[in-house]
Amino acid sequence: MASRLSDGLVGAGLVATDTIKAAIARQAVYGGTLDTALLEIDAVDEATLWGALGRATGLAVPDPLLYETPTRIDLAEEGGAMNAAWSDRCRAVPVAVDADVVQILCSEPVAEAAIAETAAAMGLAVDLYVVPEIRLAAVRQAIYDRPMSSRLVRLFARVAGAKPVRRWQAAHAKPMTKDTTEGVEILGGRRAVTGDAAVVPGAAAAAATPAGGASSAELRPVGVASAKPRVAVKPAAAPSGESPRTEKRDVLKLIARLAGRGPDVDAAHAVLVAFTKQDLGTKPRRWELWWENHMEDDRFEWLFEGLSHKLPEIRESAENELRAITGEYFGYHFDLPRREREVARERWQTWWYESGGARKK
Repeated sequence: MASRLSDGLVGAGLVATDTIKAAIARQAVYGGTLDTALLEIDAVDEATLWGALGRATGLAVPDPLLYETPTRIDLAEEGGAMNAAWSDRCRAVPVAVDADVVQILCSEPVAEAAIAETAAAMGLAVDLYVVPEIRLAAVRQAIYDRPMSSRLVRLFARVAGAKPVRRWQAAHAKPMTKDTTEGVEILGGRRAVTGDAAVVPGAAAAAATPAGGASSAELRPVGVASAKPRVAVKPAAAPSGESPRTEKRDVLKLIARLAGRGPDVDAAHAVLVAFTKQDLGTKPRRWELWWENHMEDDRFEWLFEGLSHKLPEIRESAENELRAITGEYFGYHFDLPRREREVARERWQTWWYESGGARKK
């Protein structure tokens, strides 16, 4: 089916052959479906993609209600014939039953034979509908409590708009359990992510937008980050006597600790890297020179600079912190090719300053 999708797009003059080749190459590296790769490189918009998928598979495009307000049916329960394992195998999610006809959303390539076999064994008929991979992943999250990958969340936000996606995540993200609250502390009555990510009390409220599916009328980009973020970092292993949260005024104290010995040096270095999104080793003089040149910088400049760092761990840390603070994505992912990362970083940074986020911090 993938070849039908690519052939259809090229044959209709919607996408150039070289662009299809680039998308296929990206799919080979990052996995997922061809439609996801096409969206990621901006080869097509989602509306064009829906039509191309329908033509390539011969399936209808579903009514928006089926993927915006999916319903968990008995067949999808853990012991049901169309449970989460079946969904993974067939790349499909049942979302409704109407007079013994199961309505199923599928991504391409569609596993029609496997789906038909399951339905026949239960004496049911099926209506199949094709959707892009990002939509299927969102519905799978709602039906099976399967979290979307960070890659697809970013793409979903870029395509559908950050605000509707935040609503969707708030409505359908699996509640945190005791196991998933490791590395989380309570600040001012709100949960705040710790570790290499920033402690941002305001971000939790921004993410917890009132629940509810996003209507098609809401699928558009949103604007300004609202709350004044309080940026701080809690390292995995803080230096002895070190506060679990770091602020700019602590940087010189941390640099001074690099002149010591033993584990305290490594821990101080880890905090500096997590907070500044730089890695200048453990020599105090290098950090002192950096501090002299950057002490007046807004810390958000350090974060955006971190998105361009040569180390993927630092890029990922900066990305996670900025996502928590701004609630935005702009297509950035720390392991994208450099050119794609830089384009997305520039969009993100431009939005931050032009939207007034820098003035509201």
